[in-house]
Amino acid sequence: MANSRFKKIGLFSTFFVTLTIILTCSYQVYQNVETIHNYFSPKTTSILSFEKETDEWKSIKFDGKDSLSFDSLFWNKKIINTANSEGNVFVRVKNDKGDIVINEFQISPGTGKNLDELIKDQQYFFEVKAERGQFIINAI
Repeated sequence: MANSRFKKIGLFSTFFVTLTIILTCSYQVYQNVETIHNYFSPKTTSILSFEKETDEWKSIKFDGKDSLSFDSLFWNKKIINTANSEGNVFVRVKNDKGDIVINEFQISPGTGKNLDELIKDQQYFFEVKAERGQFIINAI
């Protein structure tokens, strides 16, 4: 009877240790393998610098690309003006035909805006207007 109890405890302990090892290894792969991390947590960045304030719209290039497509299930469809930016940014979104999909909206440093109305697998072009300064814009 006591022998059976020790077998159950040993089996439970083995299961718990194995599960802990699997979860720890999976988390390390997620954190350290760039391809896997970018698939499950997509993020793209644009760094903008304005030498003077202008009323003209300037195109954003995210990681060197003119357009952005939310082509993964894991995109949050959100644009963020990082806290390190020097001021507010006005943003608008156009589709591949040049039509405005989302009208002008303002994003303060450290805040973002959900873009739920954008459709998956379509190309979108982002344009900004801002005061003088440097800005970091993330799409997640």
